[in-house]
Amino acid sequence: SDVYKRQELIAAVEAGEKAINVDLSTTETYRDVIPSRICGNHISGFVSIMRGCNNFCTYCIIPYARGRVRSRPASEVCQEIASLARAGYQEVVLTGIHLSSYGLDLEGESLLSLIQAVHQIDGIRRIRLGSLEPRIVTEKFAAALAGMEKFCPHFHLSLQSGCDATLSRMNRR
Repeated sequence: SDVYKRQELIAAVEAGEKAINVDLSTTETYRDVIPSRICGNHISGFVSIMRGCNNFCTYCIIPYARGRVRSRPASEVCQEIASLARAGYQEVVLTGIHLSSYGLDLEGESLLSLIQAVHQIDGIRRIRLGSLEPRIVTEKFAAALAGMEKFCPHFHLSLQSGCDATLSRMNRR
């Protein structure tokens, strides 16, 4: 049971051992987190759109600790952002562990289609993205975003290495 596992972890820490629980819940969804993080300036809202990662990089614990990609449906994300807009927020930052994978687990949804939907929300004046992997920024992706006046022309790219051998050892593409 979860209670027994917690007691084991607490006992291990009290004994001076390092302990971590990486058991994944089979029922974990977004219902157990508050997706938005609101800045004190009442202008920007950070909206979590996905969890998890499917990449299994050599050094990374995320797929084991957070599980596989789980995307929030675009309709749910847009409802939340519309609520932020009604509360006076003008900017949203879409965040997630591996934004480039948004929609892999949803039929017919992608990061680009979500951004396009968010772009239609009245009251939102700026859309930003958290960290992206460079391979998602294709010519088509960049051209689509360039056509949206609300999208801030800035990418935060996660560059691990420029060396193919190093990337291979890291199990990175």
